[in-house]
Amino acid sequence: MKHVMNKISYVIISVSLLVASSCKKFLDVNKDPNNPTAMPAHNRLIGAITTTNGSSMWRGAREIAGTTQYGVTKLLTGTNRNAETWRFTASYFFWQNAYVFTMPNCVDLIVLGKKENNLHFAGAGQVLLALNLGMLTDQYGSIVASDFYNGEGQINLLPKMDDQPTVYRYIDSLLADAVTKFDGPNTTPLNFSGGDILFQGDVNKWKRFAWSLRARYMNHLSKKGNLYNSANIIAACQNGFNADGMDAQFPYLGTGQQTDQNPWASWGGFTSATDPRYFTWSQFFVNILTKFPVTETPFQDPRISRIMKPAASDAQYRGLRSGAGLAGGQDGTGTFTSENDYGRFSRSGYYTDSISPFPFITYSEVKLIQAEASLRGNDKAGALAAYREGVTANMRKLGVTAGDINAYWTAQDADGLSTHFDNLTQGLSHIMRQKYITQCLNPETWVDMRRMDYSTAIYGPSLRRPANLNTVIFDAANPNQWIRGMVYETNEQNRNPEAVGDNSERYRLLTPLWWDTP
Repeated sequence: MKHVMNKISYVIISVSLLVASSCKKFLDVNKDPNNPTAMPAHNRLIGAITTTNGSSMWRGAREIAGTTQYGVTKLLTGTNRNAETWRFTASYFFWQNAYVFTMPNCVDLIVLGKKENNLHFAGAGQVLLALNLGMLTDQYGSIVASDFYNGEGQINLLPKMDDQPTVYRYIDSLLADAVTKFDGPNTTPLNFSGGDILFQGDVNKWKRFAWSLRARYMNHLSKKGNLYNSANIIAACQNGFNADGMDAQFPYLGTGQQTDQNPWASWGGFTSATDPRYFTWSQFFVNILTKFPVTETPFQDPRISRIMKPAASDAQYRGLRSGAGLAGGQDGTGTFTSENDYGRFSRSGYYTDSISPFPFITYSEVKLIQAEASLRGNDKAGALAAYREGVTANMRKLGVTAGDINAYWTAQDADGLSTHFDNLTQGLSHIMRQKYITQCLNPETWVDMRRMDYSTAIYGPSLRRPANLNTVIFDAANPNQWIRGMVYETNEQNRNPEAVGDNSERYRLLTPLWWDTP
């Protein structure tokens, strides 16, 4: 996997080529054949994958992990706590990272693949572009999609915004067309230069990646009436990932530079050891892993020891309440205020070790999407079957033994699992809590929580708004008022104000996105 060690060089080259292209007419003399000004598509794939992960997804997930109450900070002062308490401003940089560092690589990959008649590379570029657009629109709503960059001219610095319905149609068209491209002509294998660090050149997995994303974005429309089509979602799932080992996930390395390691392992990302971005896991997450849905019956999920560490003081699993810090103690109760009463967040288990892969979308998610679509389509048997497989696949991935898996299902069945799927809310409680576990730290969880309106009937009674809430924007007396969207970045606000419109924190943080409204 030495190609991963060189990913920074590829990314720098890819971005530099964008700058160089605008000066081409002045620099096309005395060309050095050993220093080409263009790269073939097979050398661009690794940059598109790497920046989709490191520049886009990681930057879009870092603060959202606090918003969705996965990780909790230790101190009550400092900027690390802002995400937990919903103090977002125009200084949140996911927007810039995606548009400057990531998506130009995806577009160039598409253009080069078409020019070379290597349509598999064009298809891969479209899948990655669709994923980036999806992550952006699911945080901001209206985004720049059609008026961004075409791979031939320069990036448009004053683009128009596309509304979310338009963006969703565009995403689906990119993914549908990518599927046809993977069936099209291609002379250079996807992994020709070792750049396909997702699937090592397996075109079938890329095709299933596209279908899996189609299922995800169609399933987001659960509040949109006739636009939600259970049958189409199930069909997309059946064409998507269909076995263990098919997850689209970024492979980190445990050796080499820190940038080659999973950033969650480094104190939760770019902070100090004394003031980590995330100190421990939340009590909300601990509760999800130690209680069954609907009944709240105590039962310790066998994955808990593979996700988090127990306290050094007494080997118990416990967490802090979002926004309360260590001074608030366990779940804000004021008890257990010693650092040793909590297992650390970083390097605590499968999702936060230095070599933990960061998944874009997984087989487990696809099966749980299928479970939801089946449940909404009144197919109880199909919903239960997909639910069991989605959960079991994640357990297998995390190394849970067959005996522990069987014991888990025996206990769930005894707790009334089958009858719970006779009721939409109770069935969703099972599905969404499992998605919370299997999508650990993925920004996709925020989409689910908003679609479910942060329902305690679904997520359990321990889901509460954070302590020390941002009451400048949010009403302290209204427990049903939750964060719904993100503020556009300062650069876009200042350079392109007419397209951005009202970017006040009050409007942006409180206004539901299109798919979040009936």
